[in-house]
Amino acid sequence: MELALNTQTSIYRSHLVELASLLKCIGIEMRAYDNPQMRYFTKLSPSQQSSVTQALEAYVGALRSEYLENSFSNERFVLQFLFRMGIVPPSDLHDTLDKEKYIQIYNADQFQIFRSLSCYDRCSFTLEQLTTHTWFDLWERDSLFYYACFGLAATALKIVKFTKLRLSFPYHRVTEINSAHQFSFDYRIKSLSALTRQGKLQAALLIEDWKF
Repeated sequence: MELALNTQTSIYRSHLVELASLLKCIGIEMRAYDNPQMRYFTKLSPSQQSSVTQALEAYVGALRSEYLENSFSNERFVLQFLFRMGIVPPSDLHDTLDKEKYIQIYNADQFQIFRSLSCYDRCSFTLEQLTTHTWFDLWERDSLFYYACFGLAATALKIVKFTKLRLSFPYHRVTEINSAHQFSFDYRIKSLSALTRQGKLQAALLIEDWKF
């Protein structure tokens, strides 16, 4: 068991290092981690470690593919990631993905498994933090919006038979927790799309607006 855990940790760490290197090639400076022992990752359950590692591998693979294309496309980046995760996107996603800057995907454990490149513009977490913390452990917000967002997430996890919810969330201030610079910015959710595999809800895709 210990050997398996160490192997999983090593694979995860190598993906973080590759992601940081790819982002640097694109002009985005991100720290892979603060501690090579992966103190956040190793606290996750074995099933969470496996799902986080799988998603990170898919994300790195999709980003590498886009980088090699030399013609970056937001839509293609998202669809590449979903393909590598074995998820068929709802048909209405194609109409909006390429026009949107701020796209994030969260899995059933509410860990972030995808973020568009624009979402690194206001980010001072390590890549390990981003992939091993729930959204409510990453950002602080006014309690009213916290409970509204938490309620939305909890409800979405129970509803499989929806494709896209258009939302009218107002902008509200969010602030990083335990990050290098504790950046703040104004944030709102525009829509929430269910992502399924073989009829089972796997993740939720959020299209957002950020102002800073």
